[in-house]
Amino acid sequence: MSDTAADDPEARALKEAMAAVNPVYQWLGIEILRAGTQSARFAMDVKPQHANTFGVCHGGIVFAFADLALGFTCNARGERAATANAAIDFLKPVPLGDRLIADVTLTALSGRNAYYGVVLGLASAPGVPVGLVRGRMRITGGPLFSSS
Repeated sequence: MSDTAADDPEARALKEAMAAVNPVYQWLGIEILRAGTQSARFAMDVKPQHANTFGVCHGGIVFAFADLALGFTCNARGERAATANAAIDFLKPVPLGDRLIADVTLTALSGRNAYYGVVLGLASAPGVPVGLVRGRMRITGGPLFSSS
């Protein structure tokens, strides 16, 4: 895929515009490390407010992070899209105080559907996945932002 390692300025601008108006993205403290339409990388510092009963990052927070990462990557194509389906496999707990990384890759386009894989990892253990997400985005069309 052509934008696997490079940052795409147009995709970054769209992602930053979405981030500026998305309260969940802001609350989670997500950072765009690399922006593209076929691949991207995001990071999030895992804080105490993200913890579950057992003192690790709540699975719902991990899933929300991955969902935002794949959604932002698809929407950076410039056409409105929404998550139609997603599934996560949790491989390891995500400790508080670590930095969660999401590497998003477009795996297929089929009509109005875009399929993505997200590999979740930790800054403290590069190359060791803590979660895997498969997602299908439905491209609904239209501009990302209303003109009003």
